[in-house]
Amino acid sequence: MRSKFVALLVCGLMGAWCTTPADALDQTNTPGAPHVSLSLHDALSLALANNLDYQSSLADERAAEGEVVSARSSLLPNLSAGYAYVHTQTAESFIFPKPTGGFQQIFVTSTSINNVNATLQYALYNGGANIASVGQASANLQASQASVAAQRATIIRDTTNAYFQLTESNRSATVADQAVSVASENLKTANELYQAGTSPKVDVLRTEVTLADARVSAIRAHNNAALANAQLANILNINLSSIITPSDVLETSAPTYTLDSLLQSAQSRPEIAAASDAVAIADYAVRLARAGALPTVALQVQDASSKPNFFNVPQPQLTETLAVTWDLWDGGLTRGKVQEASADVDKAKIELKSLSNGVDLEVREAYFNYTAALAQVDAARDAQTAAQENYRVNAIRFKAGVGTSLELSDALLSDTQAQDQYISSLADLRIGLVELQRAAGLIPTTI
Repeated sequence: MRSKFVALLVCGLMGAWCTTPADALDQTNTPGAPHVSLSLHDALSLALANNLDYQSSLADERAAEGEVVSARSSLLPNLSAGYAYVHTQTAESFIFPKPTGGFQQIFVTSTSINNVNATLQYALYNGGANIASVGQASANLQASQASVAAQRATIIRDTTNAYFQLTESNRSATVADQAVSVASENLKTANELYQAGTSPKVDVLRTEVTLADARVSAIRAHNNAALANAQLANILNINLSSIITPSDVLETSAPTYTLDSLLQSAQSRPEIAAASDAVAIADYAVRLARAGALPTVALQVQDASSKPNFFNVPQPQLTETLAVTWDLWDGGLTRGKVQEASADVDKAKIELKSLSNGVDLEVREAYFNYTAALAQVDAARDAQTAAQENYRVNAIRFKAGVGTSLELSDALLSDTQAQDQYISSLADLRIGLVELQRAAGLIPTTI
């Protein structure tokens, strides 16, 4: 059901109808882009089904699976069959003189020979090279699977960030529009007071400036919202002109974490698993290189049959070969490969340690940002309440003719800024939460 929903959603975003995913992707620049309301769950489902980076990592995983199958084939016997038809222009023969006179030609070969053979080959021992190849391929598959998991977590984080940034931009644009409306009403009041002779002309001029500034701010807010919309559409890999309306709100109950538990959880991140697999891959490469200095033992069994056309009598040839090969001197080639592979092991271990330290630092930074975002929401809420009350009082004073337009403009600006800061703090909290979950490896495995 989920895959069907995602397919229908993609079709709806790409155009009026679609036949295949390739057809849908060709419509990314079509005019008349659709309007769609998306929950965060819908956006994440669409991103995972449609994001190009994630699809690329899935292709790498499938390639790694094929590599494992190929490597394991070296542990199994190889059976092959062959057929050959050999034709010569002149058959070999002997010429004998006849007792009665003359000569007689006796053919000892045929001009046409059919050869049929079946060969079974099995590598009994090759210094552990085959086992090392299988181990290397298996470790590479695990690394690819870890990379897919890491890419998935990154897509979820980026999609969540873009989703709530769009939500924030839309709400800020609404606040800016409200500020324009309020400034227009204030200008109307200022004109009325000026006409009544209870307010100077400067109050009208000042409220006109306030209205102009509010309109400029509204334009910028709507531009930011349009850009945030395009950024989310880009992550979802849909028409960039699509008008997306987030249905999830910024307000949420924020979970609490301890730093120690987060640091412990972060050590299970897919990136660290992939780095550990890289060490294993390098270890297997060392074994594979060392196998070059060891002998190889192979068994071959071949059953062949030849049928000359003038006798048509099979001539069976069954052979068994046990071969031992040992390169006694290769000019230092094996020693050089072992040294190179050993250095790769050391480098992989260093990179694993560096990544582990980086993840530790990333968790600490995300944790401190998240705790700060929690506190900022409360502070911004209080500031918004105070700014709203301050504007309410100044609006009453201005209408009563005891307040100035400067006080009213400052109060309106403070109220607008306080609302924006509160919206921003809510978005920062939602974004900080998913950043913390990504850093600690707590992104859920299912959506």
